[in-house]
Amino acid sequence: VQSMTIADTMDTAATVRETIQLYEAGCEIVRITAPSMKEAENLRAIKAELRRQNIRVPLVADIHYTPNAALVAAEIVEKVRINPGNYADKKKFEVREYTDAEYQAELERIAERFTPLVRKCRANGVAMRIGVNHGSLADRIMNRYGDTPEGMVQSALEFLRICEAHGYRDIVVSMKSSNPQVMIQAYRLLAARMYELGMTYPFHLGVTEAGDGEDGRIKSAVGIGALLEDGLGDTIRVSLTEDSIYEIPVAQALVRKFNAAAARTETVPAGVLHAPVSPEDFGRVVKPYEYNRRVTQPGTMPGLTFGGKELVRVGISLAHNQVAAEEVRSLVPAAGLGKFKVLGAPEPPAENFAEWLETGGQSWDLPRAADCLKATRQQAPLASNWQNVTGAQEPIIVLLPMAAATAETIRASRQQAQKTGGHVQAVFTTETIAAGSAFAQVDLLKSLLAAECPWSIGLTIPGNRLGQVGLVRMFVAYLERIGVSVPLVWRYQIPGERAKADAEGQDWRLDASSQLGSLLCDGLGDALIIAGAIAPAEALRFSYNLLQATRLRISKTEFISCPSCGRTLFNLQTTTERIKAKTGHLKGVKIAIMGCIVNGPGEMADADFGYVGTGQKVVSLYVGKECVQRNIPEEEAEHMASGWNRQARSNRLPDWCPSAITTALALLDEQECV
Repeated sequence: VQSMTIADTMDTAATVRETIQLYEAGCEIVRITAPSMKEAENLRAIKAELRRQNIRVPLVADIHYTPNAALVAAEIVEKVRINPGNYADKKKFEVREYTDAEYQAELERIAERFTPLVRKCRANGVAMRIGVNHGSLADRIMNRYGDTPEGMVQSALEFLRICEAHGYRDIVVSMKSSNPQVMIQAYRLLAARMYELGMTYPFHLGVTEAGDGEDGRIKSAVGIGALLEDGLGDTIRVSLTEDSIYEIPVAQALVRKFNAAAARTETVPAGVLHAPVSPEDFGRVVKPYEYNRRVTQPGTMPGLTFGGKELVRVGISLAHNQVAAEEVRSLVPAAGLGKFKVLGAPEPPAENFAEWLETGGQSWDLPRAADCLKATRQQAPLASNWQNVTGAQEPIIVLLPMAAATAETIRASRQQAQKTGGHVQAVFTTETIAAGSAFAQVDLLKSLLAAECPWSIGLTIPGNRLGQVGLVRMFVAYLERIGVSVPLVWRYQIPGERAKADAEGQDWRLDASSQLGSLLCDGLGDALIIAGAIAPAEALRFSYNLLQATRLRISKTEFISCPSCGRTLFNLQTTTERIKAKTGHLKGVKIAIMGCIVNGPGEMADADFGYVGTGQKVVSLYVGKECVQRNIPEEEAEHMASGWNRQARSNRLPDWCPSAITTALALLDEQECV
């Protein structure tokens, strides 16, 4: 677990104090920025004071643009981090074609600049991280390979080959991006390419510019956790736009499950050893280097279509909760809810509603749920176990637990669904996959349901258990093998008592983000539901935040904000809070808030608007990749950022929209109108 200081590196006392706080919190590696020679030289004073206080945590110098500073740092610290995109290059966003000879000449120029650092690190026994950032790829990489995972991999390999040419191999590699999907694909592709080349360098994992609060934690857990589930990763950093000390417990919680497993020997389940699937079946299910959603036949719940080309749907479980009618009213859409509103009237976030309600026939039974919905004039499909739906008059999602299912119970469920015009959802557990029984049960379902009534498959994924993602992939591979293309519903089960789990640092949100995020980023899953001892509203909020982090369903403003460091010359945390307050209602708009230009213009390449620090309390404003206001005071910049409200609306108007409407929107300023 590692982190990075946010204090000014020239403030020795503040940097030492922050480093000690991180160390005492459990941080095992501390990175400090060295943007120029003077900061690199001051690392000596920082290290000396730490040693005087008997703090021996390894220090890493973070270098961008200044090879000379890297050479100084390599005399002082235990590791030097360099960025291949700006170690010997400056970002110009230049579009040009490179001939092979010109490209080779560029590589020779880079080798000439980089070799002195390689030799010094080797001579001094200093490690190096080759830290590729999606947002700062060199122009030559962008022009030949594009803004892609392949471009990131090639950037790392260019520098790795230079290191190996000089017999230097004390190297860690990272492939960071603010987009978890891109980050996951890049690390996987690098691992595959390194395997082909016989390279075995460790990986440092991180989602850069993840943001703050729950959003930042979920986005980090999706990227880092998905790779840890794959068995990739040796060090991690959770980059939050918060004080650095708050990163440590999040990182520790993320790795706890994997570190605990590494200390024990596990038996491979029989279902895994004898699973009726082949490597080719896996290849048809997961494309590790690109996003491809699994092709399914659309599933029809009563009043709701999912799977196919529909958005990933969200449901809530009421099985563990005594929920008041008023709360149900706030969680599901009202009958006849329109998409238009009166100017100035509040609008409920229509796309953030629960899209179906699931009961377990326990504390919240089916009749109560149905009566409550009718009483509050709300509409949503209902789901319940097959034994509980006898006598139902309206269409019902019939839940069929498969752990003890037989041909008889499958037929009974089918009859209940047919009687009401409903839908059967066969609910499996990962335990049945591990035991091997799930495969025969799917065969039985296919023979008894395929042509008889609409059906889907639900899969309960237990929290805080290792290997569940692999079991799910195996199960989906078998579905592909036998031609079952029904929609899939992921049902994440919060482990144990929630209060106890949180007290032990086992935050279910991080684990759910890791497991569900891995599957969703691979295009697997058509709906999700969070079950367990949790308020339905909290489960609903988390589900939509997770889909936002995976970029599969955007339901609010997307903020890309860096974690701050000694290069940032304004208060990034308070600035981020103020900009969020002014622009947080711009659903679907991406806004980047960056402390400096190191990754700013690149990481916000797909952002609609950008706010980038360029000096002491001085910033530049971007629309897309274009800088529209350069080096203006931050107070003025924040005022101008409020204009993004108008521009975001006018940019999303169709081409045929009369100019009078555009003018009216500009005059309305903060008012919303449809």
